[in-house]
Amino acid sequence: MNNSDLTRMLKHAATATPTALPAALEEGIMARVRMDDGRARRSRSFVQWLLILAALSGIVTASMIGWALATRDTTHSTPPTMELFRSGEPQ
Repeated sequence: MNNSDLTRMLKHAATATPTALPAALEEGIMARVRMDDGRARRSRSFVQWLLILAALSGIVTASMIGWALATRDTTHSTPPTMELFRSGEPQ
């Protein structure tokens, strides 16, 4: 049962004449609604976990790439030469 089926069924139930439903039919409808609700919750939970894991894997991957590039960077391994301490060179 998808959202449009449920909406159609609820609209039909709201506009129907108020007759008493047989107990077996009412129990069947409520069981179907509970089952669909559980399925929707599991689906939402799965999608949420999928998005969380995708975000975490992206962060871990970016961190690993940044660390690998930072270990190969030699920019700060030797101090820069300063003009003040150069002796003997004309300015």
